Amino acid sequence: MKFKKIVSILLTGVMAMSLIACSSGNKSTITQNSSVKSESKSQFDTIVIALSEVNGIFSPIFSTTHYDQFVSYPVFSLVSQLSDDNVLIDDAGNISYKEIKDDTNNISQVEYTVKLKEGITFSDGKPLTIDDYIFTLYLLLDPAYDGTNTLSSLNIQGLKEYREGGEAVTEISGIKKVDDLTASILTNGVNISGDRLLANIAILPKHYYGVGNDGTEFKKGDMTVPKSRNEAPMGSGPYIFKSFDKNLVTFEANPNYFKGAPKTPNLKMQVVEANNKVDTIINGDIDIADPPADKETMARLNAEGLEYNLVDNNGYGFVGMNADRIKDKNVRKGLMHLMNREPSVKSYYGDTAEVIERPLTTVLAEYPQNAEAYYPYDKAKALEYFTSAGYKKDATGKLVDANGNQLKVEVGVPDLKNSPTAGIFSQMKIDMEEIGAELLVSDLAFNVLVDRINTGDIDMFALSWTGMNNPDLTQLYHSSLAGVAGANIYNLRDPEVDKLLEEVATTLDLEKRKELVAKELDLIMENAIVMPIFQRKNLNIFSKNLKIDTVYKSSSPFYTYKDEIHLIEMN
Repeated sequence: MKFKKIVSILLTGVMAMSLIACSSGNKSTITQNSSVKSESKSQFDTIVIALSEVNGIFSPIFSTTHYDQFVSYPVFSLVSQLSDDNVLIDDAGNISYKEIKDDTNNISQVEYTVKLKEGITFSDGKPLTIDDYIFTLYLLLDPAYDGTNTLSSLNIQGLKEYREGGEAVTEISGIKKVDDLTASILTNGVNISGDRLLANIAILPKHYYGVGNDGTEFKKGDMTVPKSRNEAPMGSGPYIFKSFDKNLVTFEANPNYFKGAPKTPNLKMQVVEANNKVDTIINGDIDIADPPADKETMARLNAEGLEYNLVDNNGYGFVGMNADRIKDKNVRKGLMHLMNREPSVKSYYGDTAEVIERPLTTVLAEYPQNAEAYYPYDKAKALEYFTSAGYKKDATGKLVDANGNQLKVEVGVPDLKNSPTAGIFSQMKIDMEEIGAELLVSDLAFNVLVDRINTGDIDMFALSWTGMNNPDLTQLYHSSLAGVAGANIYNLRDPEVDKLLEEVATTLDLEKRKELVAKELDLIMENAIVMPIFQRKNLNIFSKNLKIDTVYKSSSPFYTYKDEIHLIEMN
């Protein structure tokens, strides 16, 4: 059903990570402003997909949440996609490379070649050319770029001079236009993510994202013009963005899509409360939804005879801490020892999730298979760490520091009542009260929690990462990205971690890379800024409005129904 040709690649690829709510991977407490039934829909011409949250940043390079990225996905084409097997395959183009060796026969440089297909147009009818691809690269490499993409970690020749050279330096010497459809990119050294950093990105039209409505042109060092398009994306994908209003996103088919016009003329994405997702599928109001794969939901789906697909999640649930707010590592370690994960996760998910011990998805080969609990649940050990941090009980039984301040910590959880972490924090709150400390558990809307994380206004948070396609964790933990929205949200600054991150990114040998990743993850755990909670499965359920044999279904997290949405037909 899908194109299976595999292009030449190095090894693994870029991790286009984004935050999602930890409660199910796709939940929030937001109540929809317009009911699903209020939207008239012919089952013959419109696919309706349930969303849990939207923030309105519908840009593949500036969005920081899974939900906003999902909205932008059908609008754009990539140079290359990921296959079921996590291998790059052609989309709007392909990527190849050649190694350049020095006198000692070591790889000193890699030259990548990106070639686009002929005849592709954007949805406004203008041709897609290599200038658009190069423009996208320059946006991602601009010194003012503040999104989560980590293309700048690739050691492209001339990049340092470009980023540090001010307005006088306008070109990156390693990026060359070969012809209207071809570019070459020269990098120094080797990076395991090189091919994906360059190919697994959406191509932005220069004439749209490089020029504002008032005619202002994009200039190096100023993201104002491209960001002005965040609410109205435009690309060369299967669907054309039309509007976003009252938690409803509307699209129409792109008749000029290079893989063929979509089989269904219209697409809508509607915000739906988590608890209503199964009902809306049964009623036929929603065609595709992603409720949590908890025990209750799975039992109901089987009883109703609904079509569904369980997909391994290329991400994991976690509890993170802001090291700038909880500065003492001993305090963070004490809090880690108060997280009793197993009962809460198993009670919520049953057999569709498992507790993990390191902050990496288990779908990757580099996950350390024999990892043991770094911070097992242990109240006595927790108190020991708090004491090491200088806390002791006062005359009233409160655990206080040298200045008499009680140990108080706030954790933010999206949709607390439906969260697999609810049991963890319920027990943790009781345990902290027993030792004289206080845990404030705040039930927050997902977007509110993300805003508080980005502004450094909360101590702990329960969320998930998704989109983890390789073990390069630079985006999540490198000191240079501390405080960057959607990136190093823990504000970890550890030179040893930075060194290991950089070494992992340049190690091609899988077994050696496994060793380095294991050391890296142990050191991250030692910093006590993230507690991995669970590895789960994603659940997609489908209404009877769909011709189910046209819906791509797989157990792989890398290529899913959204990659073949243009082929889905209605009954």
